Amino acid sequence: MKKMTRLVAVSATLALVLAACGGNGGTGDLGLITEDVLTVCTDAPYRPMEFEEDGEFTGFAIELMRAIATELGLSDIAVVNTGFDPITSGLAMEAGDCDIAVASITITAEREEGIDFTDGYFTADQSLLVAEGAPTSLADFSGSSLAVQTGTTGETYANENAPEGTDIQSFENPGDVFTALEAGNVVGVLQDIVPNAEYALTHEGVSLAETYPTDETYGFATKEEGSEALLEAVNEALQTLRDDGTYDDIYDDWFS
Repeated sequence: MKKMTRLVAVSATLALVLAACGGNGGTGDLGLITEDVLTVCTDAPYRPMEFEEDGEFTGFAIELMRAIATELGLSDIAVVNTGFDPITSGLAMEAGDCDIAVASITITAEREEGIDFTDGYFTADQSLLVAEGAPTSLADFSGSSLAVQTGTTGETYANENAPEGTDIQSFENPGDVFTALEAGNVVGVLQDIVPNAEYALTHEGVSLAETYPTDETYGFATKEEGSEALLEAVNEALQTLRDDGTYDDIYDDWFS
């Protein structure tokens, strides 16, 4: 009887220890594709938010998600470059390509019909990047060519605000808007201010001509059903990183 009592006590103690370890470190209830790893879909390159360098994905949003994974007690993140449309439509997550998407996705009511968003982690506006000799105002772009990325809020803004006669060219890959600019196929790029500003800072012969206050908020995205536990855990981890200063440290690393 004493042995049985001790066995029950040991079992109860072990259960308490496991439960204590199962807070942020408990990952079995998150429904991850790969145990102990957070698989992330992205749409790169989108400097300085998400891009690949020396065979490793990095950027502000990627490093923030890496910190979130650490806060959740996970060993690592695995990044899959799937493209923007499969992410914003939810197909990438529904197909099991990833657990969560990190792709500078503006939270919109339309997108919320197919995916769920975490709390916001970044705010941004739209902007116009132009080559030398190009119009420096969107209002004067009639007869000029303008690059946008397909399916983005930048494309929507261009279609709604560019004057009649503007040649709006849409590209699936985020890096292709800059390739078109460098090749002279377009003379301007309209998209979120972060990648445009980064490009202007690191390349000659271009300038950030205008910004358009749209007060957009980026969120991480999951599939609409079945990721409730992951969504809640990521929100809690994100808030912890804000509270303890980790978010600010990562922000300063990329935007100082």
